[in-house]
Amino acid sequence: MKRLKTTVTMAKIKAMLAAAVIALGMGTTAASASDKPGDGVRVQPAVATWTSAIPVSWVYVELLEELGYNVQNPTSLSNPVAYLAMTEGDIDYWPNGWFPLHNPQLPDNFNDVATIFDPLCEGCGIQGYLVNVDAIEEYDITGINDFVEREEVRNAFDHNGDGRADLYGCPPGWGCHEAINDMIEKFELGDYINHVDAGYSANFSEALSRIQAGEPALYMTWGPSAWILELVPGEDVMWINAPGIVEDENERASGIEGAVTDPIDMGFVSADIQVAANNSFLEDNPAAAELFRHVRLPLEWISEVDAKMDEADLRDREVRPLAAQWIQENRDTVDEWLDAARAAAE
Repeated sequence: MKRLKTTVTMAKIKAMLAAAVIALGMGTTAASASDKPGDGVRVQPAVATWTSAIPVSWVYVELLEELGYNVQNPTSLSNPVAYLAMTEGDIDYWPNGWFPLHNPQLPDNFNDVATIFDPLCEGCGIQGYLVNVDAIEEYDITGINDFVEREEVRNAFDHNGDGRADLYGCPPGWGCHEAINDMIEKFELGDYINHVDAGYSANFSEALSRIQAGEPALYMTWGPSAWILELVPGEDVMWINAPGIVEDENERASGIEGAVTDPIDMGFVSADIQVAANNSFLEDNPAAAELFRHVRLPLEWISEVDAKMDEADLRDREVRPLAAQWIQENRDTVDEWLDAARAAAE
């Protein structure tokens, strides 16, 4: 009897050990699944065609891959094509929406089949006109109207001798080229302002060289970009008022760093940079949806990477390590985003 009892006991022990091993394995699998809620899910993002969109795109790729998603190489698309592809399910998300600027480019059914998330960079999509600080102080410039109403100001910024202030703007084919010309035509500024519409790099270099030489210069630029690091608003230059974008003064932009007045009419509508995603993808992937709700990226970092891309002539995929580096440098905050995404998937 003792022998039989011992045998039964050993059998039970073996069974218990086997069950423990199975349970341990199941626990490891469960933990792994919880850590990687996107495991096995293929994701197709898109990326905008301008350079400052690329670092933003790679941050999202890196974070989604930490959640286990199989993220494909982002497809470079123009804005209208990207939004259309999203409604048709050909892409799952893109993190390069500039709203409200992009609202006219959305398909009619967009809001029925896709979601635009809260800004990842609020008010970061800025465009406008700048003048070097020394000239602003010398001529007491607050806006484009100073070039219209005061001959001494026009003469100071007249670099080709035609009696008009030279505005270093954008080349034909760019949206800002049309916007500058529309302003000049609508407000009958052609007798006072000359839109220099050469290639943008050449235009910016001309403005930069004049400012570095202590001469006045008026130019158009945008952010995020390398340009606002080369001539820093609030230090080297200041944003000035431009006519025609808002009718109600209460709707003018506030809190713009380096603005000559606060609030200010930038001449272009300021934009929030936002993620847009296909609703079917979001419904099937609550972890991704929660991640999209949390990510926030600083304007300064996006602009810094854009500058590095220009200086080192970096290709698209060569920007990815810079995104990974930013994530590691902000690991505590990033882990909060990832934890929230994982919790949403449980």
